[in-house]
Amino acid sequence: MGDFDGTWAIWDEPFMQYYALAMSQMQEPFCTALFTASSHHPFAVPAEYEKNLWESGHPIYRCIRYTDMALKRFFETVQHQPWFKNTIFVITADHTNITEHAEYSTDIGYYRVPIIIYDPSGKLPKGRSTATAQQIDIMPTILSAVGHNKQYIAFGQNLLTTPTEETWAVNYLNGIYQYVQQGYLLQFDGEKAIGLYALDEDPMLKKNLHNDAGQRERVEGMTTHLKAIIQSYMERMIGDKLTEE
Repeated sequence: MGDFDGTWAIWDEPFMQYYALAMSQMQEPFCTALFTASSHHPFAVPAEYEKNLWESGHPIYRCIRYTDMALKRFFETVQHQPWFKNTIFVITADHTNITEHAEYSTDIGYYRVPIIIYDPSGKLPKGRSTATAQQIDIMPTILSAVGHNKQYIAFGQNLLTTPTEETWAVNYLNGIYQYVQQGYLLQFDGEKAIGLYALDEDPMLKKNLHNDAGQRERVEGMTTHLKAIIQSYMERMIGDKLTEE
């Protein structure tokens, strides 16, 4: 019980160290996932780090420094494993957390998290993409990166080949669909569009452009695409067609 954080789960550092070695017991090729919890409220860190990790701003910042350190040590361990250079690592989150930056607390800002793809072999292109991405893009992107050439069903996109202007993301929050494309956010209640926001100019979602005559074509186009996504997903769910036969 010494590794239990008292609230959520195992502290990030010992859990990541355990998992770094546990992966070497898996039969290659393998696909596995690790979910950490130390970055959650009450934002505590192990007693031995309370004085070593400086605290400034919100208490979550010290907690994030602990998680960052644990991740660094995870890679220090796995880099010596025989499978390391033949493995693609994906680092992401499910949502944002408490922050001093208000734009991350809006309906769409709550989901503004990065997706980091790390390829130790160096074969994948390096750089930072401005594409709109979401967690469901991970599978088609990684399958493409490893050379998978069989058919499969996915609603996400291959981020390595899809042009930036064609990328999009969708989520569902409190009965409202949120659809992001080309820097705009469309909000849809299941029957009609109720909001349109220019994210770069209006990150706090203060100016609803839904009724702007100049945005009518954009609203109609985004609504049509979103309806098609919803319809396709619902039909596959109901018909049990989410996997290739």
